[in-house]
Amino acid sequence: MAYDQVPITFPPVYSTNFITYLLHRHIAPTTLIICSSRETFLADLQTAIQHTHPQEPSAPPEALHPLLIPTLQLLAISRTVHLAFTPTLPHLRAYLSTYVPPDGATTGALSYKMPRRNPTLALLNSISLHRSTTEHSAQGLSHTLAIGVEAANRAEMQLIIAESRKIDDSDSSVDVDLGGSRPWIDYWREQVPLLSCSIGFGVDKRVSTGRTVEIGSVLRRWCRFAQLEEGNGVEEVEKSWSVTFID
Repeated sequence: MAYDQVPITFPPVYSTNFITYLLHRHIAPTTLIICSSRETFLADLQTAIQHTHPQEPSAPPEALHPLLIPTLQLLAISRTVHLAFTPTLPHLRAYLSTYVPPDGATTGALSYKMPRRNPTLALLNSISLHRSTTEHSAQGLSHTLAIGVEAANRAEMQLIIAESRKIDDSDSSVDVDLGGSRPWIDYWREQVPLLSCSIGFGVDKRVSTGRTVEIGSVLRRWCRFAQLEEGNGVEEVEKSWSVTFID
């Protein structure tokens, strides 16, 4: 596998920041697989916009979140970004197993600034999709990751895996950016059973038996750990996004 095809995974990020990053690194055809229903995703997106980009009713149009401003650049890039919604784990696995990248040449207003690389196959909230199932285990996660890696390798695309950062009252003490270690340390250190058969469901909650392993250990077998960083672009009005590997 070529180095630029090695899958990477990010700590939980706001969905708005992840989408902005995908648009910035876009090389057609980019595919974003959202592991939820369309309604759930739009609600999460709206919440993230309100949290990271609060706006007063009397604020001018330029105060809008950049994703809400229909610039020519954004419109041109979004035409070659393909969305897929997989609200259940069987939907996700079936989609990846039969995935064929859409036709598309390297286009986009930002492409000329970026080095040559593979298009992106991105999964948003694929880990969370396992939580309410008996597949929320090292075995189940590895099965899904293997299907995703195979799909990206077959299509010669870069697989990127991310989870939406949840917004709650505790976020008020965390900087509204891509930093902050508290949310993602817990995520990578979450324990799951080794085998799917070790998971049962009691009256009120899921019951796990047997040995457990950290989610981060499962991901490390397939992915490199990375963190998004935000900086100033060549032009003052633009954002540039880079990836720092932390494994």
